[in-house]
Amino acid sequence: MHEYDLIADWYAAHRTGSMGVPEVTALAASLPAGASVLDVGCGTGLPLTRVLLEHGCQVTGVDSSRELLARFQANFPHVPVHCARIQACELPARAFDAAIAWGVLFHLGHDAQEQAIARIAKALKPGAVFLFTSGDIHGSIDGAPMDGVPFRYHSYSVDGYRDLLRAHGLTLEAKHTDPGGNVYYLARQTG
Repeated sequence: MHEYDLIADWYAAHRTGSMGVPEVTALAASLPAGASVLDVGCGTGLPLTRVLLEHGCQVTGVDSSRELLARFQANFPHVPVHCARIQACELPARAFDAAIAWGVLFHLGHDAQEQAIARIAKALKPGAVFLFTSGDIHGSIDGAPMDGVPFRYHSYSVDGYRDLLRAHGLTLEAKHTDPGGNVYYLARQTG
């Protein structure tokens, strides 16, 4: 996203907490040794890509922000990355044991979210898991600016995500909200 190019320094300095770490740690611990994981919206790679790598996962990152990916490559020079919007990214079919998308989907409009989920679903092996964050109320809102840059957020309802996931061969297995108000969805590829 172009907006993240504008705030890359600010974002890199402020994305240092543990948001998402317990969820990604639990996911990584549930995967087989050497699992291949697609990190959608990988940003700088900190802290979530680091968690995956520390658990022995083979990570491939995708992000549309060139500025954030430059920081990612400085942090993890041997991890392959794609600079692309996920809904248009060319990914190998049935290649990944898991995918994560922390803080990504809600930046995409509803049609783009469906395209992104379809692209991710095709890249997952049968039985693979997909952990993502988004809202849980259908609609679109203007959010608080980050470092002066405005952002718009989009979400489906829980039932809307359940139906969207099902349409692409995924089954919603769990949903929870962390203490910071981030809503997590865990789905599994059944196709």
